[in-house]
Amino acid sequence: MEKQGKGRRIMQKKWWREYIVDSIIVIVILSLFASVGYAFFSLPKTDNLDQLQLVAATQVFDINGQLISKLFEENRIVVSINSISPYVQQAIVANEDTRFYSHFGIDPIGIIRAAVINVRYGGIVEGGSTITQQLAKNLFLTQEQTFGRKIKEALLAVLIERKFSKQEILQAYLNQVYFGEGAYGIEAASQLYVGKHASELTLAESALLAGLPRGPNIYSPYSDMNAAVNRRAVVLAGLVKESYITEQQAAVANREPVQLAGKKKRAIQASYFLDYIANELVGRYGANRVYKGGLKVYTSLDTKTQQAAEAVLGEFQGAVLALDARTGYIRAMVGGRNYEESQTNRVLSEIRQPGSAFKPILYAAALNSGLTAASVIVDEPINISGYVPQNYDKKYRGSITLKKAVRWSVNVAAVKVGQQIGMENVLNLARSMGISTIVPEDNNLASALGGLTQGVSLFELTTAYTGFANGGVISKPVAIVKVLDENDRVLEQSQLSQQTALQPDVAYIITDILKSVLDNGTGTPANLGRPAAGKTGTTDNYETAWFMGYTPELVVGIYIGNDNRKPVGISGTEVSALWGTMMSKVVSDSRAIDFSVPPNVITKLAICAESGKLAPSSGCSDTEYSAFIRGTEPKVTDSRTRGVQSAPSNNQRDNRPFWKLPWRLPGF
Repeated sequence: MEKQGKGRRIMQKKWWREYIVDSIIVIVILSLFASVGYAFFSLPKTDNLDQLQLVAATQVFDINGQLISKLFEENRIVVSINSISPYVQQAIVANEDTRFYSHFGIDPIGIIRAAVINVRYGGIVEGGSTITQQLAKNLFLTQEQTFGRKIKEALLAVLIERKFSKQEILQAYLNQVYFGEGAYGIEAASQLYVGKHASELTLAESALLAGLPRGPNIYSPYSDMNAAVNRRAVVLAGLVKESYITEQQAAVANREPVQLAGKKKRAIQASYFLDYIANELVGRYGANRVYKGGLKVYTSLDTKTQQAAEAVLGEFQGAVLALDARTGYIRAMVGGRNYEESQTNRVLSEIRQPGSAFKPILYAAALNSGLTAASVIVDEPINISGYVPQNYDKKYRGSITLKKAVRWSVNVAAVKVGQQIGMENVLNLARSMGISTIVPEDNNLASALGGLTQGVSLFELTTAYTGFANGGVISKPVAIVKVLDENDRVLEQSQLSQQTALQPDVAYIITDILKSVLDNGTGTPANLGRPAAGKTGTTDNYETAWFMGYTPELVVGIYIGNDNRKPVGISGTEVSALWGTMMSKVVSDSRAIDFSVPPNVITKLAICAESGKLAPSSGCSDTEYSAFIRGTEPKVTDSRTRGVQSAPSNNQRDNRPFWKLPWRLPGF
């Protein structure tokens, strides 16, 4: 009986052990099924590889179709499998997933082989993940090392393999994988490392790049050339082992020197311009699509003009804007002397007194009112209800023509003209030319000298000057010419936005007057030796100095001014020299053309600048050649005789070059 009881107890213990073991096995199996089930039902959708959210950089091109920058969170350019060298495809398969073309998403043989190797070396030496698993993980999952994530990865890989071809999967992988140095995808990597497209890669270059995903920071040739070359040799050996290439081909590729493109600094920065268009794009398409959607943005920027503009400011603070007068295309935009120092775009944000750079609008209104370039104004001390305007040189010239008043930026003459024609007419014209900062308080004579209550932005003042250069038609600025989506479908195409603000005759006569500013007036340092026009501007205490100039094709505005409004110590004349230096570079290889003369305008009529009458063959001390609307030109010849000029008096002109005069006072 005792033996039977003992045997029964042993049998009961055995039964309990088996029950417990079986229960554990059942629990494990149920847990496994539950995990797999949960993983399966929580998988993301994988309906179409074209919608797998491959994050691609937006490419930005200049007006000539040259890539100038990218907007991205991840620098990626998505390309088709047909645009990737076959060597790259073979090298990735041979070294990342040798059974890629035969497995169904996961590779049991590969997993077993990796496990054996890892046991042999006592650590993680080789992974068992297939290319499809890596793609599934990187596109859909986190990088966490958990059992649940591994199950999801495997299930996703199987699903992807059932839905898509091997070429589609390989294409997605090669566009997705990280190659180091900020390059995502083979196309971005190819351009970064060897300076060519992925379709153009040689065997050696393909092996070099295919070796990077295993250790982008370790094998980057920019960081360690020896490590990169050694890794290339391993990849080439893998290609030989898998019979993609011969040993002889591998030997030749191993001897090929690595020719890197170099980490080139962008030839142009255009940072302020890029910010400007990025803001416009985000407003239209949203940040996600702009920085991840692989858009192609074709802009109005001209690289040569931008490079010249970026050299203008030097140590001065200020801004530069160049517009195509005929289209409004922004050819260059510089919002400050140093983008790293300040990202504020002063082209747009700074509202400043324009000084005499505003006077062409005043004189355009004067021409609208019936005055001509030969209308005579007496430059003399005046006091208008307590307002006593001063000329920059504190001198008075007596009777002068309107053209001479502009040429030498005579303040008293400008105030008299404003009083005669009514400042309301001037301000209305300014508004019609796009100056939005005009306020009712500006209806005073100080505004004739650019003493506006708020001031103007360089953006709007430069836009207004397109009306002078473009026959009276204002061309509103355009930065984005065309936008394509990731499939090269056109999302938008710019249309010109223009409005007529001046009659062509008036616009041409203003241009003819402003040409004399560069020929023998306050802006002579800007003389290019070819048709160009412009106007200087200097505000009180040298707070801001301007030059607004243009050729028949291009309007360029520059202002110099400290952000804290401390005096800059230079005048508009000196800024005109900066303009001249810039524009000499811009027009260096282009043919000179003159401004188009409207049919109702007569030009080059010799006028005595003191009388406004036709100049005789001799005897006029200051002859200027002016343009007139037909029928408004002077008919009477100046009959006064002129003797030899004495040294300049208070009312006489000093014939030394303007920039060599001993005074520099605001207003010119």
